[in-house]
Amino acid sequence: MTEPQPAPRRTMSNSRYRALIAIAIVAAVGALVLGVRATNTGGEDNVTISSRPDMVEHVYPPNGDQVLRQSEIGVDLGPGYEGDLVVNGQPIPEEELRRVPEQNQVFYLPGKGTTFEELPGGTNCVTAIAWRSATGRGVDDQTFSWCFEAS
Repeated sequence: MTEPQPAPRRTMSNSRYRALIAIAIVAAVGALVLGVRATNTGGEDNVTISSRPDMVEHVYPPNGDQVLRQSEIGVDLGPGYEGDLVVNGQPIPEEELRRVPEQNQVFYLPGKGTTFEELPGGTNCVTAIAWRSATGRGVDDQTFSWCFEAS
């Protein structure tokens, strides 16, 4: 008795294989685009100083935001700028500022032994004083302010 032969295996045609690969690539690119769009975690800071949006890139916390009373405050300035911070009318001493010169950033973290142990509850306003690194402080200083809520 002869054994039955297995059914011939169907193979995918070259054009069908290419079409499936193309569909997989399009789906992967679409998923990547959606993933990148979904990671946009914040809006624009909308900070413009004297019609010069190149001076300030971001403020922390963003204008109008609500934060904890121990939150760090700061500003990310445009390339070629440096700055200082004044919180609720109190200039923050140099030794209390955290500078990141490579990124033109300056921050202040309230804490024990600093100007503010914690931020007062309610509205807090920060004034940043910015100047071109090339000219130094006092030559072409610009100031700008933003406010946020602390609780």
